[in-house]
Amino acid sequence: MHGFIGSIGLFVVCVFFRSISFQLMMLQATTNMHNKMTEKVLRANILFFDSNPIGRVTTRFSRDMTILDSAIAPLTVMVTQGLLRTLSVIISVSIVNPYLLIFASIGTMCMIKVYRDGITAMIDAQRLD
Repeated sequence: MHGFIGSIGLFVVCVFFRSISFQLMMLQATTNMHNKMTEKVLRANILFFDSNPIGRVTTRFSRDMTILDSAIAPLTVMVTQGLLRTLSVIISVSIVNPYLLIFASIGTMCMIKVYRDGITAMIDAQRLD
């Protein structure tokens, strides 16, 4: 009984530290992105400012930062939890039946191929946006 209560307490502490470390990591990532974007805009050629009005640059800058602040953080949490859940299921299943690792590796290779094919299309769609 005490072991069960202790494991629940340990789980709560681990989740708390995971949340704090993730928030600090996202804060550092958005700060780095802001600094990098500011540096690139400040060091841009005069031709860039002649062809792009300052309002368009400011709107794009603020939209990118809003996406980082609002959409990326929850999405990253979901992806991290999904990956860790998948890893724990693979470990559990491989203990029960090691032959299923063959199918897991085939599935992983298929997912990597789909990812590589999809990332180019996603980059092209972002470029058109």
